[in-house]
Amino acid sequence: MRYLLVFGLIILPVALFAQGKAKREHVKPDTTVYKTVDVQPEFPGGTEKWTNYLFKVPIPKDYDKENTQASFLIQMIIETDGSVTHASVRRKINEAMCKAFIAHVNKSPKWKPGRINGKPVRVLYSSPISCFMLQSDE
Repeated sequence: MRYLLVFGLIILPVALFAQGKAKREHVKPDTTVYKTVDVQPEFPGGTEKWTNYLFKVPIPKDYDKENTQASFLIQMIIETDGSVTHASVRRKINEAMCKAFIAHVNKSPKWKPGRINGKPVRVLYSSPISCFMLQSDE
């Protein structure tokens, strides 16, 4: 019995050392932002709901009342989980209005993400916007 215990104490460390450490493979997340995808991202409820959502942008108090019409492009990244990040305005209009649109878009609900080969991917999404402000006779 004593020899068995000594033999076990000698063999056990050798057996454990022989196992070695498993190599950990670090899989880097795909940070690529795609412009073209198989399935485009979609706002919950579709384009009509997206348009209705944009109509709800609060008009800033310091908005230039003389600038009653503006067209611009808003860009954002729709992440793999559907969240909106990196919203920005191209072809800027009034600075206060740009900030209002960016803040509103960043608060949007999660989208259905874009997909390539059935897998969700990050997508650069652009949306043209036309604003028409009605002037009151004040």
